[in-house]
Amino acid sequence: MYHHISATQQSSSTITPQLFRAHLEALEREGYRVISTEKLARHLALGEELPSKAVVITFDDGYESFYTQAYPELKRRNMPATCFVIVSRVGDKKDKLPKLSWDQMREMQAHGMSFQSHTYDSHHKAVVSRSVLGRVNLKPAVCEPLWLEAAGRRETPQEYRARVKEDLLLAKTILEKELGRPVEHLAWPYGVASPEAVEIARAVGYKYFYYIHRGTITPYTLSGGTILRINAGNPRMTPERLLREIKTHSLLTPAGGGGMALFALYPSLSRPVLLALMRI
Repeated sequence: MYHHISATQQSSSTITPQLFRAHLEALEREGYRVISTEKLARHLALGEELPSKAVVITFDDGYESFYTQAYPELKRRNMPATCFVIVSRVGDKKDKLPKLSWDQMREMQAHGMSFQSHTYDSHHKAVVSRSVLGRVNLKPAVCEPLWLEAAGRRETPQEYRARVKEDLLLAKTILEKELGRPVEHLAWPYGVASPEAVEIARAVGYKYFYYIHRGTITPYTLSGGTILRINAGNPRMTPERLLREIKTHSLLTPAGGGGMALFALYPSLSRPVLLALMRI
């Protein structure tokens, strides 16, 4: 998982163009095969066979650097990738980190990139409670009912569900209208969601849910569409460390032609799964 690529800006989720290029070169050198999230979905839903050592590359947030820095390197290597965009911020060029435009996404989509939901406008932390001393408790907006300052209370369960449903459905509807492709993949802001939010997302048509932490992939989590990822967008993630992470948190299936997971698997899990390189 990646977020932002820049030669001049620095953060815990920003890497240089040189490091991103080195990651891709390391994957090529070690024989990894980059596949699309669509192919991953067909594997999970229909059992479509994956190439050996299959890898998925994802970006979160929809920064313009996906177009200016990542896309040229991916296109040169015929590697697909998926970018999860915050739909309300599409085309925002005034922000400190400019966002992708619809035209940029259409151009990249024609060359193997895909774009999925990172919510419409719920990628922020909001007040969920306030103490008598005025201290506020902040949580990711999709996770639980928010504090309504004017009313002096929290959202009711019904208000919470209606808000989350409206946001997730709007993101999906706009993406599908603008890009003409089904939107079934959702990356949760900050990598977290409540059981209610997952239930709502499923009800409006999402099938695959991306998180930002590594973990054990079981038949149960796969059946629920849970996709765990490695944070390859950390500036301390050298190519050598990335390869170690892949080997540490993945298992090759015994059958030929299987994929390699970028996450730990139950030894009993027989079908191939793959790794997702993401950025938060």
